[in-house]
Amino acid sequence: MELTVLDKTRTQVGILSNDLPKSCPFWDDERNEKLENFDDTYIFSVPSEHEMADNIIAGHYILFKDETDKFRLFRIYEVQTLLDMTGRYKKAVAENAFIYDLNASIVPSRNLVNINADTALEHILQQTGWTIGEREYVGEIRSMDFRERLTAQAGLQQVCEEFSAEIDAYVEVYNGKLVAYKFDIMNERGENTGKFFEYMRDIEGLTKTTSDKTMFTALIPIGKDNLKINTVNDGLEYVYDDEANWTYNDGREYIKGIITNDTISNAQALKDWAKEELKKVNHPQNTYEVSVVLLSEMAGYEDHIVRLGDTVRVVDLEDDVTLSARIIEKTTSFSDPSKNAVVLGKFIELANVTPALIYELQEKFDEAQRQLEAKKSWTVELFSVNGTTFKNNLGNTQLIARVYDGKENITTQISKENFIWEKTDKDGNHDDEWEEAHQNLGSVITVDASEIIGSETISCYINDDSGTETNSFIVLENQSYLLMELPREFPAGYEQNLRAMQGAQIDWEGGYVYSVQVVDSKTDTIQITRVKLNGDFDSLMYCQGAGHGTMIGLHTSRDSNGNPYIWSSWFTPNDRKNAIAMFSFVPNGTMTYDKLSAVVKVKEYYRVGYDRVNDYLVLTSGFSNMKAGFYKPSEVLAGKLNPILQVRIQELKDYAYGTNTLQSASGIYPYIYLNTGMDFTSADRNQVWCYNAEKGELVYHLKFNSSYYQKQGSMNEAEGAYPTIMPNGKRYLQFNLCQGEPSKRINNIYLMPEEGVNA
Repeated sequence: MELTVLDKTRTQVGILSNDLPKSCPFWDDERNEKLENFDDTYIFSVPSEHEMADNIIAGHYILFKDETDKFRLFRIYEVQTLLDMTGRYKKAVAENAFIYDLNASIVPSRNLVNINADTALEHILQQTGWTIGEREYVGEIRSMDFRERLTAQAGLQQVCEEFSAEIDAYVEVYNGKLVAYKFDIMNERGENTGKFFEYMRDIEGLTKTTSDKTMFTALIPIGKDNLKINTVNDGLEYVYDDEANWTYNDGREYIKGIITNDTISNAQALKDWAKEELKKVNHPQNTYEVSVVLLSEMAGYEDHIVRLGDTVRVVDLEDDVTLSARIIEKTTSFSDPSKNAVVLGKFIELANVTPALIYELQEKFDEAQRQLEAKKSWTVELFSVNGTTFKNNLGNTQLIARVYDGKENITTQISKENFIWEKTDKDGNHDDEWEEAHQNLGSVITVDASEIIGSETISCYINDDSGTETNSFIVLENQSYLLMELPREFPAGYEQNLRAMQGAQIDWEGGYVYSVQVVDSKTDTIQITRVKLNGDFDSLMYCQGAGHGTMIGLHTSRDSNGNPYIWSSWFTPNDRKNAIAMFSFVPNGTMTYDKLSAVVKVKEYYRVGYDRVNDYLVLTSGFSNMKAGFYKPSEVLAGKLNPILQVRIQELKDYAYGTNTLQSASGIYPYIYLNTGMDFTSADRNQVWCYNAEKGELVYHLKFNSSYYQKQGSMNEAEGAYPTIMPNGKRYLQFNLCQGEPSKRINNIYLMPEEGVNA
């Protein structure tokens, strides 16, 4: 690890390193980061006798790249010269240059009306040299008064408070020189990693304390200059929670508390803040103290790294406790990683997934995997009853396949359909007609001399799906995390669309998400918006004739411009007959029936999805007699709608036509996924079924739990649940959740891992 030393002009003057020969070493270094007020400090020591120590003075800088792969710049503001048994040394204390620069700048006096966070920040930063880098949509429109004299640092804290935002400051370096000073703004720093801190593994201790001394069922908020909320709250000066009042106070007079925030000068912002604060105190409080060990510092646990702001899980198996927590403070030492530590905070109790059940399933997975590994050692021997030579091309013989597991003959344990007979010529070309005629015949077939002409070879192998396949895989909702919130603000020239997404598909290879929204139901027009995987808007296209509740499927092939082909239902112009269409994404274009790459008219309406793993269409038809199945695209375009595999949706346990609102049908062969739901609590609850259509067996049925998803508004409508394979080969369930309000939707995409054999 290297620390770059810069002078007061921020020009490089040397290096501190414990690895490079003759470099100035450093020790006792600690970087301490905190979410609150974005505190970020760094201390370190160097030997006084080294010539580089002359540059370790107040006003100089330290630059390094941290575990997030970003460069961090620190300004030294205090240096001590010390003497101990090891000799004379300097101990330097530094703070993030971002904090120093903002404290050194005064915000121009101005009252900003009806602005977003970006506008407020640009006003604050205009004299600091720092600019906004990556930005998420945070908060709502606000008015902010900056007419009082305050530093840019104080102004930034005020903006973050009003818009409930967090920041991450860093610098960009090119050829050893600082070229940009930036910070990212977001709703929350870090990632929902799914990382577990477990008692007896990386938790040293966990203390839980329950108290109702600080419980309130109503809060009276007071803002800047004694601001109240009665003007935006139907005359009431407080916000309240009736459900909590009945649950914990028997419906008596509200238990009221007063909260103040001198930085909020907008009544609506004050009300919103009070409602969020009430959620924290409307129940008896469980507080937790957790001592953790950072396993990432131990051999074999390098993948357990966590970052400031990450959301993690805390599990105490003995007390059956599962918590969500955030990394609110982190200490990092480059010279002595054993000092690395984190502080967990912002605990949320989660609906617990019984650990014993998970471990029992894991044992089943492991056993099934062992069986599959053992099966790889199977051998198949062929025996011809009448020998292998035919005279004058006449006669026949029976070929018998015998399967051995080691020395044990297990032929009778394998079902007929799993004996796969093949016939190939000397170049390896298959005789498809012959192979189709010899399907499902089991271990014995009859071969005529006329079937063997020249150098043909007949062989048999055992389908890997035989015998030991298991459906024991699960989806781990407790490890779900937010992949992205789809953009609510588009660049100039694009019309804003705040309707619910009807679906969204991830193109991992291309680096985009394609989401669908209705534009005009009368003309069956939809909008497909393309968003980068970092959440930034890229482009959109309109599809005139695709219909309202359109599900789409992304094909694996692309056009000459690298844009993917998309499958969708469609309506013919004029007579509005049903069709299935394929077209390529056209950035900022409009797709009409006459421009489609391929289209076929069909007798009934089909909802369309695509299995990108096996290149099958996933088509769903019907309502009370709904069916879903896998189809070959070439056959569909030829007008042959013969499913390779199909299932009646009514076979699914607990599915009720008329009650459950269908949101999506998707799949990866042979698994069909059905998603329904309008919220988390009603009879039409958000849920997903995973069904093995080949075996006719339910793999899992998940009823989504609201505690794993951030509450945003009154809406919680499922908009699709699909299996997706990430670039690392791991399989996840993608859950699209539409929140917000009826006229102002917030469209979120969550991911949660699937675990188990064949997952």
